[in-house]
Amino acid sequence: MEKNKGYERGVKLFIAIVCVMIVLPIILLMALDWFINDTDLVMGITGFAQKVAFRSALSLAALIIAIVCLVKFFLSEKRIRHIVGYFAGILICVAVIFFAIRPLVLDAPYLDHPLLTYLNKLDLDRSSGTGDASTRYYLRGRDADGKKHSFEITEDRYDEGIQLRREKNGIAKAAYLPHTSVLIALEYMEDLDGAGREMYLPNPELPNNWNSFAIQIDDDVYTIPCRLSDFLENGWSLSEGDPDSRLAGADQPYGEFPNRDLSLTNDKEQSISVTVYNTSESSVPVKDGTVGRLAVSDDSLDFYGADLQLPGGLMLGWATVEDVIGQYGEPSDRYENYNVTYELEGAEYTKHLDLTFYNGFLSGIVIQNHEYYREY
Repeated sequence: MEKNKGYERGVKLFIAIVCVMIVLPIILLMALDWFINDTDLVMGITGFAQKVAFRSALSLAALIIAIVCLVKFFLSEKRIRHIVGYFAGILICVAVIFFAIRPLVLDAPYLDHPLLTYLNKLDLDRSSGTGDASTRYYLRGRDADGKKHSFEITEDRYDEGIQLRREKNGIAKAAYLPHTSVLIALEYMEDLDGAGREMYLPNPELPNNWNSFAIQIDDDVYTIPCRLSDFLENGWSLSEGDPDSRLAGADQPYGEFPNRDLSLTNDKEQSISVTVYNTSESSVPVKDGTVGRLAVSDDSLDFYGADLQLPGGLMLGWATVEDVIGQYGEPSDRYENYNVTYELEGAEYTKHLDLTFYNGFLSGIVIQNHEYYREY
């Protein structure tokens, strides 16, 4: 009888152990799958923990496969195809582990002080999963240096962004981990705050007043009027035409200054339009002409903000009408929130700054600071 009871206990214990060995891993895998795929946890520290869990599980699987390959390597027949196959499998697993763990290690120091960026031209997107998979939500945009960013966000932050975009286009302030692209904190804003402006300070040589007729392109400051050669010496080139072609002279009293509209490009494939004048009485090469008008827009996304600034650090694609008026005062003319013009009194047609806006942000700049006719 005692033997039967002992046997029964042994069988029950064996069944319990087998159940635990089968059921427990299933429960753990289900819990891991739930945690990794819970879209409510994709931001903040929990978002980083999701990355840790997924990449650690992937690394563990790769480690197990590597160990199996290593054992097979020593126990199998020493044929060349076996050696190459197992050795290649080990190397692949090591590479998987390295690239899975590396971003986690690199991002660990950023947990206490994540990187900060500001995004414009926001795109809020969602991706519906197949079957029972959760819907994923994404925030994408460009920073003022032109770098593209894509972050996974929660459904409520997605809905918040959609609602704000219906009311008014804005920007996003994002604190993130650079190697895993985990978004730690997100704030939707109407325009740049003080911290954002501090990140993109202009060249100290750029004045603060609009009637300086200055503009910063990349790190160079130009004051209109200036020589076309100033641009050419800084790496700009004519998109068409010959810089040695000539402009006729203005040798008649009250005659119109000969001029030519040109397009300039640089090695970043950025483009600006200029009008070049010849104020002398004799003809000169175009490259020796005077740039009296400059126009630029962000329609083609040539410029991303920090690489083109107006006096006071107002960035193309980022400054709002309120920013402009706050910096320069009330304009000479304004059409709602689409256009503002600043003019010098008594020289309205020849000395002005014309700014256009699209979706609330500065999209076009025209600087005119040159007479059209010779005066005697």
